Amino acid sequence: MNTARQRSAEKAGFRYEQLTLVCSPDPKQWVCPREGQLLSVERAAMSHFTQQGWRGFSGEGGLLLTLIKAMSFQSLGYDERTRYTEALYTLAAERSYGRPYTVADLLGSLSRATQQQVAANFDHMASRGPHVEQTSWGHSSNTSSVLDVFPGLERWMLLELLTVAGPDLLLRIATIFASNPYEYRRGWPDITMWKDGRLRFVEVKAPGDSLAKSQKLTAQAFAVPLALDFTLLDIAAEMPNAS
Repeated sequence: MNTARQRSAEKAGFRYEQLTLVCSPDPKQWVCPREGQLLSVERAAMSHFTQQGWRGFSGEGGLLLTLIKAMSFQSLGYDERTRYTEALYTLAAERSYGRPYTVADLLGSLSRATQQQVAANFDHMASRGPHVEQTSWGHSSNTSSVLDVFPGLERWMLLELLTVAGPDLLLRIATIFASNPYEYRRGWPDITMWKDGRLRFVEVKAPGDSLAKSQKLTAQAFAVPLALDFTLLDIAAEMPNAS
């Protein structure tokens, strides 16, 4: 049966799939298919895919944008370590901000990025230091980590995504992203995952949820022109057996 949600998804550039998960009395808590604990619907869906051999991360665009950042700099400086990817690309686009790099520089670095560069930059972003910057007026220190924003993100995820997606596709994604960084940081699907060389982006929708405007915009800007596999996963709720 072709539902309104399916029609909306396909019109926006998503494939459509359904999945039944066991829910708890709390509508925001779902049973992990692998281990039985309660999780968010997105993490429960990721657990389902992990059972099928998929690898990846449930955190909207966090993995992809962190990889773009790690690829865009040979070595992350004190300020770059903690700034969001969209902020760095916005600063690079405007000469008046006084950055020593341009968007072209960032994209050039991205196109030449190595696994070693990505690993070192991720470790730098994840480390709590403390990181210290010396200035003419003294020094400042910072102990924040990318894991504060994207808990559960790991180095292997960036390295495997780089291998699966490849530098050419990542450059095309980053080039579109750079045209409007603050708009295109939003709307990425919940799950980024891969298996046997296939890359998928999966948006998980619990009963009653619908695609947001930003999600439709991101699909039209990236999935359609780049032939990315965007899927809307429509979750059906199954009540747990009483015992």
